[in-house]
Amino acid sequence: MSKDPNANTLKGLLVAGVVALALGGAALLLLWNPFSSSEAIGQRAPDFTLSDSEGRPLQLSALRGKAVVLYFSAAWCVPCRAETRQLAQLYERYRGRVQILWISFDPFNDSVEDLREHRRLYGHPDFIYALDSRVNPVAQLYRVQARGTVLVLDAQGQILFRGIRPVRDPEFMRQLTKATAGG
Repeated sequence: MSKDPNANTLKGLLVAGVVALALGGAALLLLWNPFSSSEAIGQRAPDFTLSDSEGRPLQLSALRGKAVVLYFSAAWCVPCRAETRQLAQLYERYRGRVQILWISFDPFNDSVEDLREHRRLYGHPDFIYALDSRVNPVAQLYRVQARGTVLVLDAQGQILFRGIRPVRDPEFMRQLTKATAGG
């Protein structure tokens, strides 16, 4: 029995078409959502609800009234450990005026126990740690693609800053200072 050579060609074209469609759709989503770049600056941060590392539901809008730093990472991310330590120092500096919300968007490799251990080793006892769900709705909502993505929100939930591993960046510090000035 010989195989039909047209079947292999058809299968190849079908696979190429599906890949092209998927890549085009992904590019369209990135271009469509304003939270994929600095265009998000000045907009209200989209609300979401996650369970924290203690199993309690946490809604972002419930944190209004003080500045919020959203930090997207993973417990195993080695470069993010130093960043988390720096955030802990900033938390002490702005105590009472800022809340750090540390979100793991690697639910396949991180567990609640990993988050608790990470907070103990690198973070601060008062940081809120949360694990995005298996489909990463919060990371997708904010178009987070890299570990170490940071957003600074003011007390009303407006996005003042977005960057990747910027804790020592002067603009990050300027916006964090601005966000905490009213508290």
